[in-house]
Amino acid sequence: MATRGAQVDFRLLGELEVRSAGRPLDAGTPRQQVVLAALVVDARRPIAIETLVDRVWGHRPPAHPRPVLYAHLSRIRALLRQATAPDGGAAARLERRHAGYVLDVDPERVDLHRFRRLVEQGGDRWCGDRRCEDEAGAATLAEALGLWRGEPLAGLPGEWAVQVRASWHRRRLDAVVRWARAEFRLGRSGAVISAVPDLTAEYPLAEPLEHVLIQALHAAGRSAEALDRYGTVRRRLAEELGAAPGRELQALYRAVLAGARPPLRAAHRGADPLRLPSGPGRDR
Repeated sequence: MATRGAQVDFRLLGELEVRSAGRPLDAGTPRQQVVLAALVVDARRPIAIETLVDRVWGHRPPAHPRPVLYAHLSRIRALLRQATAPDGGAAARLERRHAGYVLDVDPERVDLHRFRRLVEQGGDRWCGDRRCEDEAGAATLAEALGLWRGEPLAGLPGEWAVQVRASWHRRRLDAVVRWARAEFRLGRSGAVISAVPDLTAEYPLAEPLEHVLIQALHAAGRSAEALDRYGTVRRRLAEELGAAPGRELQALYRAVLAGARPPLRAAHRGADPLRLPSGPGRDR
């Protein structure tokens, strides 16, 4: 029986979780979780049956996919009935409309949509001066990044889930770079040096991330480490992509080598690509 005043939260930035009033609910089998994720990703937008079948099974659907899909949808409805909104109504409803199935839920109850909103806000904070904007932007981006618990849709099968992971990894990487640049402009090189190395292990070909880390090391008086870092990045790019570092990274290397003080600014937007390695959860 639903508990009056409960809420429902959907978490996709990690293993898929459905929580009501803070307690986890059973989201079903991995295949049923893919159906649920396919609805949550496009919350409040109708999804055609054919699109759901494609997202769940890709190019290898069962002989009769619709009855199987309807069974999953029926179980998802039963799952959603376990939570109600604070006003006593449904916290989330699965509806069938002419254009397809719609999961009607407040996007703020979905970590993926909340992440997207916070990232957008992080680049749109105007308060009169650059430092104030950087402070507000860095705080908002840090809040967004804190929603990540691991690989998006971790453990869920299918090509669609792989594509979702790759797309959201790119969004996360962009947010990390923007956060690190804002922290560097604020003079907080230590925060960059503390957080970024772990992230470069996840995104070893992301030049803008390496750029701001090398800047921070140099600004902190650790120029020898900055030069070593550049050498590591150069070798990695040569081995993985057969490419040299981009112009911005090369210019920074020359500046560090010459002992010049790094400017309190980030690399020019769009100058070098956000390169991701091949493999599961990454674009090839």
